[in-house]
Amino acid sequence: MSGLLSVIRQAGFERILPCERVSLDYDRFFEYQDSNEHQAEEPFERPPLDAASNKRSVPAIPSGIPPILQYFLDGSRRTYKVADVILDGRYLPLVAGQVGVAVVRRCRDGRAVEPVKEFCRFENVLAFPDRVKADLETLKDRLNRAGMPEFRLVYYEVSKQDRDPVDLGVAAIMKRMQDLEVDAIACLADGRHLRNDALLVVDGPLRFKEMRGRRFDIVQFRNVLGLSKSFRPSFTIGKGRRRIDVGAITSGLDFGERTTVFKTMEDDKSIGMWYLRIRPRQMMSNPLDGIIKIECYAIDQEDREDGFDSDKVNVISAHLLQERNVTPFKADSRWANHIYPVYLAEKYLKSSFMSDTRFKALF
Repeated sequence: MSGLLSVIRQAGFERILPCERVSLDYDRFFEYQDSNEHQAEEPFERPPLDAASNKRSVPAIPSGIPPILQYFLDGSRRTYKVADVILDGRYLPLVAGQVGVAVVRRCRDGRAVEPVKEFCRFENVLAFPDRVKADLETLKDRLNRAGMPEFRLVYYEVSKQDRDPVDLGVAAIMKRMQDLEVDAIACLADGRHLRNDALLVVDGPLRFKEMRGRRFDIVQFRNVLGLSKSFRPSFTIGKGRRRIDVGAITSGLDFGERTTVFKTMEDDKSIGMWYLRIRPRQMMSNPLDGIIKIECYAIDQEDREDGFDSDKVNVISAHLLQERNVTPFKADSRWANHIYPVYLAEKYLKSSFMSDTRFKALF
């Protein structure tokens, strides 16, 4: 062994065993990988849409109105199994990863976007099983003294017998990525960069939780939208005899049409979510291509009690509809569900990571 593993072994981790260093992301692809659905039982919009259709066309934005979507954030991670360790009769993985958050903003000309480096975050992470009897801060200092690249060292719990330890290690690294996302959003909000006319679009659903050691103030998410490029079509909305699958609702949307807003919950936080078709369906190869899911926290009392104002939802949807071009056509398999600034944030982020070959060679 050489590199990082050699230093870790010399620090007292003698039972670390070498293994083939493999990427854990590319081999675990599934069709609806961005989906993360919660129960949604009722419409959450005022005034309510016509119950017979539960959809409406998004009004066009008058000429001369500047875009209200000003910031775009994407978080990503790459994870790897780099070694195995024997502890208390368990054969457990050592999982490493690269995590990052990229923020881009619209330039003054209203057309191009540029990265805002003060809000971009990148870290290397190494996840140890929590049965390791060692002080990770001491180990981190030893790695630094050996001239190794800087890593954040974290634990993952292995007490859950029904979970693959590799998945638990990946989850610990994913949590760190979400911490970086929340930190970037908090910095944008604290710096007064986010306003009613300067919204932030986050790539993915709004599934941020209260966690020990991390600040999370939902008020800082007042001007934040979550945008998902995929969703489970079998996810059910409504209750009783009025239950219906999302795929049955969204597949009937025409270009520029949106569904009503539905209420869902994350812990004690109310979230409004709706679906919008941003591509003509006759040009799509799949009935759900070209449909995005939008989410927004209900923060004001009126929104929490009565749902989101229909005009506000229309304005947000209309501005999202304008962001679909220029498309990353053929440059990304999800091109039909991308808005272009998010695609550019994703490209900037991934180009900032080390290559898989270089990262695995660190160990």
